[in-house]
Amino acid sequence: MFNPHGFPSRMTIGMQIEAMAGKAGALHGTFQDSTPFRFHEDQRAVDYFGEQLREAGYNYYGNEPLYSGLSGLEIHADIFIGNIYYQRLRHMVSDKSQVRSTGAINSLTRQPIKGRKVGGGIRFGEMERDSLLAHGTSFLLQDRLFKCSDEHEAHVCRRCGSILAPHATKPNDVGGKSA
Repeated sequence: MFNPHGFPSRMTIGMQIEAMAGKAGALHGTFQDSTPFRFHEDQRAVDYFGEQLREAGYNYYGNEPLYSGLSGLEIHADIFIGNIYYQRLRHMVSDKSQVRSTGAINSLTRQPIKGRKVGGGIRFGEMERDSLLAHGTSFLLQDRLFKCSDEHEAHVCRRCGSILAPHATKPNDVGGKSA
């Protein structure tokens, strides 16, 4: 089952014509040739296979009624059903995923290191920042760019404004002894 917007965006109109040809061939028990070189403007593929579908008692475009499995009522939508050979790619999302919650970071940028093999994570760059700004997600930006990567505590002199060196002991320690 495919989203109808997936056909034009992936430029696979030939797949829909192949599905019409497969359905017409299965109904008539014949082999079909749906290559793009067989048809032209005067004899369109949709007309050729549409007539075969109509002769078999189906809709001209291959649409069929579909019924709800819960209520048994007909779904009021044009639903195209056809036979097609669809090859699964061996690239799977789970193999390419590199999401993590903690791990090694680059000391300069404080962003995750690159590379899935070394346990790296997704980096958050300028383009990602700009797209989140455009969508008004300021709290998400503050979390990703400040809390998770650049948040740092430093002591600042009130008189001159310079950053002071961090303490070697805990603030609650007095003279090296716990209070």
